[in-house]
Amino acid sequence: MKKILYLIPLILCSSIFAQSQTENNQKKLWYFSINKAWSTSTPYEVEQFTDIFGPFKKEYKRNINSFEIIARKKFSDSKLEFYSDFYELVKRDYSMNYLTFNRRVIINEESTPIGNYYRSQSRIGFAYAFAPHVNFTFGSRYFKSELTDGNANAFQIRFGQRYIGPEIGIELKSDTFYNFYLESRISYFLLYGRSIHNYSFADRSADQGYISVNIDPITRVEGNEVLLKIGYYFNQNFFMTIGYKSTYQRIRPDDLRVYSGDSRFDLNQNTEYGLRNVNSYSDRMNSIILELGVVI
Repeated sequence: MKKILYLIPLILCSSIFAQSQTENNQKKLWYFSINKAWSTSTPYEVEQFTDIFGPFKKEYKRNINSFEIIARKKFSDSKLEFYSDFYELVKRDYSMNYLTFNRRVIINEESTPIGNYYRSQSRIGFAYAFAPHVNFTFGSRYFKSELTDGNANAFQIRFGQRYIGPEIGIELKSDTFYNFYLESRISYFLLYGRSIHNYSFADRSADQGYISVNIDPITRVEGNEVLLKIGYYFNQNFFMTIGYKSTYQRIRPDDLRVYSGDSRFDLNQNTEYGLRNVNSYSDRMNSIILELGVVI
């Protein structure tokens, strides 16, 4: 995957540069950039993990880094523009603080790995310039994430999500002032798919000596994404931006009732879900972004 990420920019840049040399008098039609993001996250999977295997302390951690590739193509003599972006991240040994209680008083916190976390997202669509420096965007978004861990026959976990759906948004960009400019984007999306709850662990008190749950309820997601950045043009083609991006998702599984085959575990877990009236969760990711790019 890393080789592909390195090759794609080289191929695109070389072809775009070659095209620009023969079309110097035309408008700039291509936009290509690579982003480095430093992120904090509270994933849906972690919340599901703590529901089953708690108690863990829920907190933000600046511990996830990722790269994002963005490509855009303007159609000549048109207000329409094609866009596409993709990122993927892997966090090995995602850790949280495990809490030890004594009569409901926390007496110890110990950082404990809870699994490997994977997350990817891709967007594809069109932008329409209905006013100077103002674009209306419409397209689709695909999202996938997983938290996985295991230890031989002792336990196995896989909590995840996989969704796709439409999104719309608006983009704003200011005029340049001494080569500086401001840019922002607000997007709203509705995604549909399934969330994954697959886990098993040994339990001597269980009817069969272990607990095994595997459900994948149909899930609806409503979310928004806000991007703010300040940019600087080194020349007519090359630029750099520093920005902030916040992604929020409200996740609504249709049915989280478990059927492990153990009556005691199923009753306790499903009663707890019922008493809490759990029908929605959240997934947040906040990032500081450094972007390098070219327009040709």
